[in-house]
Amino acid sequence: MFAMDSVVQNLGQKYLKTYANYMSVKRADLLTKQEKNYASLRRNLSGTRLHKDLRLSHIQTYEEFVNHVPVHGYDDYAPYVDMIAAGHKNILFKDSVEHCGLSSGTSGKDSKRVPYNERMIQMFLKSQKRIASKLSALEPDINFLKVGRLTFGSDPYLYSQNGIKFGYISGILSTRVPKSLAKNTFPSSEVLAISNWDRKIDMLIKESLEQDIQVVSGIPTYIISILEAILQKTGKQHINEIWPHLKVFIYAATPIKQYQERINRLVGHELNYYGVYAATEAAIGLPYEKYQNGRQRYILNPDLLYSFTPVVGEKKNLGLHEIEMGVAYYINIGAPNGFIHYSMKDVICFEEYQGDLVFEFVGRKSTGMNLAAEKVSDDEILDCYLATKNLTNVDLRHFFLSPIMKDGKASYLWTLFVPAHSEVNTELLAHTFEQEMQRLNGDYKDCRDVGVLGPAQVTIMSADYLQKYFEQNRSRGQFKMKTTFETAEEYLNFIRTHLDQDEVLQ
Repeated sequence: MFAMDSVVQNLGQKYLKTYANYMSVKRADLLTKQEKNYASLRRNLSGTRLHKDLRLSHIQTYEEFVNHVPVHGYDDYAPYVDMIAAGHKNILFKDSVEHCGLSSGTSGKDSKRVPYNERMIQMFLKSQKRIASKLSALEPDINFLKVGRLTFGSDPYLYSQNGIKFGYISGILSTRVPKSLAKNTFPSSEVLAISNWDRKIDMLIKESLEQDIQVVSGIPTYIISILEAILQKTGKQHINEIWPHLKVFIYAATPIKQYQERINRLVGHELNYYGVYAATEAAIGLPYEKYQNGRQRYILNPDLLYSFTPVVGEKKNLGLHEIEMGVAYYINIGAPNGFIHYSMKDVICFEEYQGDLVFEFVGRKSTGMNLAAEKVSDDEILDCYLATKNLTNVDLRHFFLSPIMKDGKASYLWTLFVPAHSEVNTELLAHTFEQEMQRLNGDYKDCRDVGVLGPAQVTIMSADYLQKYFEQNRSRGQFKMKTTFETAEEYLNFIRTHLDQDEVLQ
């Protein structure tokens, strides 16, 4: 039986490698696929409330769809989701609701709810197959069907309502791992379902410590916590003393730039990093090549329907045949669950690379802060700042928010500008920022509770530096003062370059 399993796995690996050669990465191929995707979507939505409301019976082609169906955000779809959650049928799709995915932007029952039918789940599973296929070609020495994989996701389910199970997509997919792969995937779904963080880590270590782990995937901050726990429990200095063949890290949810050096240091050697541009709504971008020189190139998931809205200029929706290289676009998607012409509010930029259509993730319409998949919005950051200013009665003139590594954990660093020679209690300010952010954002609180985020940090700067900066730049038309920085390096460079400061909180 073992020998037969080995034969099947080896044949499967060959299939995976060849499957990658048939993925649509040329612009013409992708455009042909868009016509097929729209025809399939229109056919499957026939008879639903959404099909009637959007008058899809009158929209015959992909180009007509792009031009005549308006782009919608989650708030536009929320009433449909409410009807589905209440038990109504034929709303966004005709088949049954398998699960409801919760976004990580908020927490629990206040999250965005994305209904999944079986076609939606199969699309996610197919995207995993596409990723494995691409990586099999990029990493020919690794048999992705055979080697040990450490894959850390969310709890499978959080709550049920009217017979529908609600949870995060990574947890839902963990319950659908094929048996042939499950025996090489750690931790098991039973361990992922453990709610107590410490016990979950103990069981994860027990399951995976003796395995030959060669691939790790997950949110970087969570994986870092796991690696640190393993080193503490085993007394080893580096992970490669335990898993010497660990080579690949597949990341999602947050940029890898600020974590790469720390992960390599924990492992004891440099890993190959591959980003996946995935969301609760869909797996959108699949890795085209490994992360290198600060860049992660993606290919579009060919199973989705797309349109693009220019960030600058006329807000006219464009089809795949109309996009230009090097131009920033908001990306809109259509998926089998009826979320069609759905605005992701993400900004991407295309290029032709070696004859293939690839893109990079540029940012979001609302940037916010995202160190451990907590996704704190710009509005929440501003609300936290204003609430702290009012509660402490400190004359705060402006703030910067940036990541910082403090005592081995990523934290929010609030740089506060106050009048020169002001007496400020930084500990009180840091405590207040911490309490207010936990109040405003449930995911931030969750990340603090499980220890993947450290407490808020505060440093003080004289408002004189800020005033000088304003005076130097006030002639620049609609000049806006920067507030949020994606990385510590970006923040430090800004401080040194524009404010003539070399010493900040490290």
